[in-house]
Amino acid sequence: MSDPPPTALFFLIIADHDRRVFTVEGPMTDDGPWNYAAGRAREAERDVVCGPTGPDRQALAAAYQQTHRLGGAPPGSIVRPRR
Repeated sequence: MSDPPPTALFFLIIADHDRRVFTVEGPMTDDGPWNYAAGRAREAERDVVCGPTGPDRQALAAAYQQTHRLGGAPPGSIVRPRR
C-alpha cells in the first residue's frame, strides 16, 4: 500500500471590507479553520470574507489588490483560526 499523495500547499486571502484591508495567510493545506474564524467574525457583524486561494503568495496578493483596491495588512491581523 502506498501513502496518498500530499495535499498541495496554497495561500488564502482574508479580507476585511469594513477596514478596507486584506491579508495573505499560509501556506496551508486546509482553509476550514480560517473559514470558521471568518464566519465567527461575520456573526459579530464584521464584513470579513475568505478567498480566493492560490499557490503563489505574491501573485495572489498583487491580483487581489489590483482587483479590490484594499490595503495590505500583516498575516493574522484580521482573524485567527483556533488551533
